Amino acid sequence: MKIEQALLSQLMILLNIKNGKTRPSEISNDIGITLQGVVYHIKILREKGFIDNNHKITKEGFDFLYNGLNYIENFVHSSLLSIDSSLVWEVISDENIKAGERVSLYMDKGYLHAGTYTGKWANGITVKDSRKGECTGVTAVREIINIKKSRIIVLAVNNVEKIDNMNDLSATVADTLRSVEFDFLGTIGEMAKNITQIMKIKPQFEYASINSAFEAARRGFTTAILVSDRFFHFSLTEIRELQSKNPGIELDLRHI
Repeated sequence: MKIEQALLSQLMILLNIKNGKTRPSEISNDIGITLQGVVYHIKILREKGFIDNNHKITKEGFDFLYNGLNYIENFVHSSLLSIDSSLVWEVISDENIKAGERVSLYMDKGYLHAGTYTGKWANGITVKDSRKGECTGVTAVREIINIKKSRIIVLAVNNVEKIDNMNDLSATVADTLRSVEFDFLGTIGEMAKNITQIMKIKPQFEYASINSAFEAARRGFTTAILVSDRFFHFSLTEIRELQSKNPGIELDLRHI
């Protein structure tokens, strides 16, 4: 199935005429083709009997418009199905599953699982046989996979040359961490590493912490990241890029 450009242009022009627009210049601005192109297609539409001498859409023109829009709707629908069927989500099987089976999808501890179809939650079609506990693929996903809202809390501390007592700073950081809810702790740079050593805390993310925090947030976990002002500024570009790709993730910046 394909759609010719001429058909699209004529349908868009007819739709404008049906909605009361008669001036070719107005139609040209609305649909984004040249004025000459609009005049050319109007001439063809009039010759086919789709527009009368009063520049009104005829019954034949309405039928052409209706059938054409239905054709485009079918084209879009089939194209979306084709794209959708080519997307495969990795999931962990909760039971033995056959290829082509519809399954319910849900998040558990940050990972996508597939189980018996219940008619609730998100669902999709499996692409291969799998046994309980194995990874399989699911396509044609419907509904929204429920993931709890999460965020990234950035705790920025002064640069090392401005710190008089590292133990006092570590105590302040410890108090701050006790006051916020988070699932993982990440560090960036030597200052942050030193502070967690004094606190006798082992961070979950020590390298590529920004990327790890955003990946965790996509899976429903909140991460607190400890960083000096210096390393925070070095990380700003990376943070902004990841924010633009993940607009639903909240970034909470606090200076200690």
